[in-house]
Amino acid sequence: MGMIRLARAVLGLPPRRWIDTTIAAVLAVRVERALARGGVDRAARLGHVRVAMNGSAAPTAPLSSIRLSSREREQLDIAWRVLAHRPFNGTCLRRAIVGGYFLRARQPLLRIGVAKSAGIVTAHAWVEVDGIALDPDASERYAVLSRPETQL
Repeated sequence: MGMIRLARAVLGLPPRRWIDTTIAAVLAVRVERALARGGVDRAARLGHVRVAMNGSAAPTAPLSSIRLSSREREQLDIAWRVLAHRPFNGTCLRRAIVGGYFLRARQPLLRIGVAKSAGIVTAHAWVEVDGIALDPDASERYAVLSRPETQL
């Protein structure tokens, strides 16, 4: 999508969505820098998302069945749409952190999991709210990473 077309799309939105779009874009840039400089923990702090590396994943449910307000759904939609366009990197980790920012009042958890299929290891990140994973593939296909216990 060209810049002119993108600008027209944004200007066609209601003004409150302009603010959400700006917040998502600025946060996406800051998250990218934080990932490069300080890793996942630093980026998660920017998004007000707590990294949950212990325990098991929460059950999943379709996004439509989770008790989110229409405003929260709208903000998630904007955040994920922003990340789908250049120059942003819309990977699952970025989507979880930026999306989690808009749900910060609900104290979202960031989960990171791994799966192995046909000898190939893949990783995935998602956000959980109120004990439910917002990603339908999250807990079913991926084992949650846990932090190693520190030994004294």
